[in-house]
Amino acid sequence: MASIFGSFEIAKSGLSVAMLQLNVTEQNIANANTKGYTRQRAVTSAIEPNSSNYLIAPRHAALVGQGVEVTGVTQIRSDYLDAQFRKLNADFFANDSIEQALTYLNGVFNELDEESGLTTAIKNFYSALNTFSSDPSSHEYRTNVQQQAQALTATFNTIYDEMRSLWGDQSSSIRTDVAQINSYAEKIANLNLAIARAVQADAATNDLKDELNLLLDELSGYVNIEYKFNHNQTVDITIGGNVLVTGRVFNRLELTTPAENAAAIDALTQDIAALNGQIKSALEAGEDTAELEAQLQDKLDALGEYISVTVETDPDTNLRSVYFEGVALVSGTEAFAASEAAESKLEAWVAFNTPTLTLAGQKLEHGVDITGGQLFGHIRMATSFDNDAQGIPFYMAQLDDLARAMARDINEIHRTGWTYPFGGTESKTGINFFYAPSTFDAEGNPVYDYSAITAGNIRLSDEVLSSPNYIAASSEEVNLKAGVTESGNNEIARRLYATLSTNGYFDMLNSIVADLAIETNTVRSIKATKDTLVTSVDTQRQSLSSVSMDEETTNLIMFQQTYNACARVVTTISEMIDTLVNRMGV
Repeated sequence: MASIFGSFEIAKSGLSVAMLQLNVTEQNIANANTKGYTRQRAVTSAIEPNSSNYLIAPRHAALVGQGVEVTGVTQIRSDYLDAQFRKLNADFFANDSIEQALTYLNGVFNELDEESGLTTAIKNFYSALNTFSSDPSSHEYRTNVQQQAQALTATFNTIYDEMRSLWGDQSSSIRTDVAQINSYAEKIANLNLAIARAVQADAATNDLKDELNLLLDELSGYVNIEYKFNHNQTVDITIGGNVLVTGRVFNRLELTTPAENAAAIDALTQDIAALNGQIKSALEAGEDTAELEAQLQDKLDALGEYISVTVETDPDTNLRSVYFEGVALVSGTEAFAASEAAESKLEAWVAFNTPTLTLAGQKLEHGVDITGGQLFGHIRMATSFDNDAQGIPFYMAQLDDLARAMARDINEIHRTGWTYPFGGTESKTGINFFYAPSTFDAEGNPVYDYSAITAGNIRLSDEVLSSPNYIAASSEEVNLKAGVTESGNNEIARRLYATLSTNGYFDMLNSIVADLAIETNTVRSIKATKDTLVTSVDTQRQSLSSVSMDEETTNLIMFQQTYNACARVVTTISEMIDTLVNRMGV
């Protein structure tokens, strides 16, 4: 059994532990409203009796312990709930960023406003053609067709420009996301160092771990993360299996675009075109081309470091043609500026201007490595042509298809018609209504390239823009010379009006708007579900980890009573010693 002075030590340990428990409770109460704070609890353990086992004398059964001690101050939190929260948080913010962009796109089309929008512009053009077909000789009706056509192309252009502007916002947001992720990675690496040093010095780490967990929560809103806590309480973080943070070391998420390397790309394509010419000359002279072929391959390999290209070899001349997203950068001995070539095709333009992300030297693939957070949503909206994951390019491509279809169909009819004579200019045929770039075939006939027309550049032909009299209405030449009593008809005007009725332009536009509405509602529904789940898990986390004032007040009273009781023990022992020393035998 403990000696009378040993009892003092037991009571003393109780006082010390109760005081520490009161301090922990006070710390919890003081930080009840501190963001990221996790409530703490002193972990206590009974001190075992100080005894030994002897070979001939067994341990005494009446031995009691030597009091109580604090083995540590731990945080009350669940690693499982933390992991669930961070995964759901990444999903929520991915859908939130997508929903914001889709909502903006709905506003861009503005099809609910009867005074504006593309549907209204097409209807007004349709109505103008209908009126025009009733009297093609009317200058007023011709002018109305010209003006409504200009309004239509302007609406196409405006919507397209707004979509490109939104695309630019998404691209800028990707850069902002990357900067934030790198900032969090650096802060976490610094915290890892501070925690490791504290653990080595046997110092408290709870406040540092609170800061670390708060950073992990916030980082999960930007990108999906996988993490693992080490034995020294530091954390290692990966994105898609690629290391972001390990101990006190962090890797920066690197961001580049082919557009940033346009000068280097152009220099390489020019070298490739020049080598093509040298190979051609060498072959014609019957010379060996092995060394030139090796140089050419080196240039192609170097080009592949900047962009993903397709190389085709002409079987007759052995010359290489180089394509980027279907756009020629090198054709024989001719090279084309990459930035200008990319403008000719939406897929090439998107790929040329979209950032490529690398981490620790490894390229991160969207949907494979990057699967959550704002970064995922912004990349999807900036890059996706996929019907199952619609991004801004998906809707830009749909709008381009509509603009091309209208330009092609109306031009094919309009070119067969005859214009109206004016100011000494006779009736003409073969005039396009909308501008279309063209080349000439072997017979000298124009070949129109409608793939070059987009919703962003569709416009009236120079002739129609200069005068409404260049709008063709008649299938026969119009002759206004004296003595001519019958000349011209309204056949072409009627066919132009009919093509708007029968070629499904309204259906194409309605399909775009419907796709957008359905996708917006789908993403909004998913976001709401994720929000509910995030809130539910966070509520569970907070019920476990946050400070309850009622509970802490109860603990305060309990630990105070414990302290008072231990103090009473000390008083009692003091009285016993006084009796033993001063009154024994009296």
